[in-house]
Amino acid sequence: MKKDKSNEGINNQNGSSKDIMMHRVNQVFDKMAEDVRGMVGENNSRKYKR
Repeated sequence: MKKDKSNEGINNQNGSSKDIMMHRVNQVFDKMAEDVRGMVGENNSRKYKR
């Protein structure tokens, strides 16, 4: 299985690979939560404009 370029050098960083993976998961989760908040905000503003 090929590694993608975003995973290159993961073993050269300080910290365990589990910590690095959890950091990435948290970054993705935070981005998704921000996007959902934006969508909910747009939906609410449309609802009140009617």
